[in-house]
Amino acid sequence: MLKTLKEYLKQNKKEIDEIKLYFKKCAVEIDRSNLYMLRRSCMYTSIVFVCMLFFAVTCIPGFNVTLGHILMAVMLIAYFFINALIRKRGSISTVQTATVCLLFYFLVGMSFILIEMFSNITNHTRWLPLLLMIFPVLFIDRLYKYVIEELFLIAVYAAISWFFKDPIMFSRDFYTVIAAFILSQLVGRIILGVRSKQGLAMVELRRYSSVDKLTHVYNKGALLEEMDSYLEENRGTNPCAMCIIDVDSFKQVNDSLGHNGGDLLLEHIGKLLLENFRPTDIIGRFGGDEFVVFLPGMKDSQLVELRCRSVQMMLTDFYIGNSEPFSLSIGVIIDEGGHSREELFRMADDALYKSKMAGKNRCTSWVVYNNSEDDLPMMVVASSLKENERDFISKEEKNRFHVFYGGNDDEVISCISQYEENVRLIVVEMRDGTDVGILVLKYVKERERFNHIPILAVCSGEESRKLAVKMGADRVMSAEDPQDLIKNNIGELGGI
Repeated sequence: MLKTLKEYLKQNKKEIDEIKLYFKKCAVEIDRSNLYMLRRSCMYTSIVFVCMLFFAVTCIPGFNVTLGHILMAVMLIAYFFINALIRKRGSISTVQTATVCLLFYFLVGMSFILIEMFSNITNHTRWLPLLLMIFPVLFIDRLYKYVIEELFLIAVYAAISWFFKDPIMFSRDFYTVIAAFILSQLVGRIILGVRSKQGLAMVELRRYSSVDKLTHVYNKGALLEEMDSYLEENRGTNPCAMCIIDVDSFKQVNDSLGHNGGDLLLEHIGKLLLENFRPTDIIGRFGGDEFVVFLPGMKDSQLVELRCRSVQMMLTDFYIGNSEPFSLSIGVIIDEGGHSREELFRMADDALYKSKMAGKNRCTSWVVYNNSEDDLPMMVVASSLKENERDFISKEEKNRFHVFYGGNDDEVISCISQYEENVRLIVVEMRDGTDVGILVLKYVKERERFNHIPILAVCSGEESRKLAVKMGADRVMSAEDPQDLIKNNIGELGGI
């Protein structure tokens, strides 16, 4: 018998843990179910109340409308508008849902108590025990809330009936109410156990259907849904980060190792991503050999880069017969400006393209803002010179353009990516012996989305001039040219 008791307690603890997990994981579904049951309860209660009231008035001699009937009618009218408002809003918070459902149950209980107290005090109680039994069946809530709500109603009933009923009748009715309360808690516990198992089973089924079977991270649909959910709840209020990760030369992997080798590689990458990023990060396979990691609340670019480089480094140790180490190209965006999901993807893809162009097995990280409110068209200047040393850009240009100065290729390309709709002209200062501007020129001309933006190359030296011409700059000038000529070329190329 002791062994049986221990098994029961163990099983009971397991069920209680499942119920706790159910409320944690299925809060949205619980709210949706409770609001649905509230609407149905209000509708059917209204129909039954009107029919029985009509029947009582027409068929029962001496029937009088009591305070309980009035309270019931007012409550049902009020809840008609409450339900209409909730449906119009689409959804309300968990606390608001619990409040309107518990208040509905309490008002119905008070109506029944007043009806029974003031219609005929010589009759035994009928409606309150029935209501106590029904409550756990209608609404999903934690057991302690069932207990508090029903004990409060019982206390109100006992206080009123004590003064209005005969002591013997009061004792019998109170016994009936307590028995109904105990049974309702048993029923509630059983139903809650069943609901929790069904709810968690549905969660597991959804999780299984949302996971990529090969890599064990989210599939594309689930990834986008999770991202949209976060961005909708935290639009413009919290920072976030996004990484697009692409396997370098994946076609060659499939050609040399076969599709089974490619699958093993993708599976291992999924494992590395799950191990190196936070449990709260949203990791998914976007398609083929491309992965996406979305990091809610993240604003530390160095930390994200560190995690990405750890994955790149660990992947080099993975061997399945490959002649060269596997590598990844990664584009990272740290967003502090409340960009949309589409904008994040676009900019992260631009960062990834830059990593590919820079030689693969690279991680390009950009912090992006949304603080440009200038109505002027933008001119982006790539130069290794300090701002006060850039003689080829006159101070008057700030009256015609919003001028952005970038001292390296990364700064310039990230600016172009973020403000591409505003960028009217790119000025590249190219000096013999320096690499600044070369990658910008190459990137813009090769990237189809940007190659419509004109580029003015201002060169200091014959070598850089030849290189600018070869790389396809729209206009090539010398830093020694008159400033008026440079100004005219800037206005002509910028459409001003």
